[in-house]
Amino acid sequence: MKKTILAAITVLLMATTAFAAYELVDGAGKTLGSSPHSTVVRGSKGVMVDYVEDSAGQGYVLGAYHGSGTQTYATSSGDTKLYKQDGTAVAIPTTAPTGSNTADFTGWTAM
Repeated sequence: MKKTILAAITVLLMATTAFAAYELVDGAGKTLGSSPHSTVVRGSKGVMVDYVEDSAGQGYVLGAYHGSGTQTYATSSGDTKLYKQDGTAVAIPTTAPTGSNTADFTGWTAM
């Protein structure tokens, strides 16, 4: 449930940045994660998301931006904050946190 809520909030923030791993989530949406820990994220037209999970499917990092926006937004399963970063081609942290650890958002601004 936490994955679904955080994914929906992040996608709705409509941030910006282009990065090869980001994928469009409008229309039918995008399945994030691997079964049985997967969820479907649907966003507004032009919203892109990137997602990294740990091998057990318990920890994740989720980033989102809007194609005509100016910032990228992200969060992780171990963080209680949303983070933002200006610019395009902003990569999310590549290692998902485990347990109560947080992701490495060095260079990002906590909101």
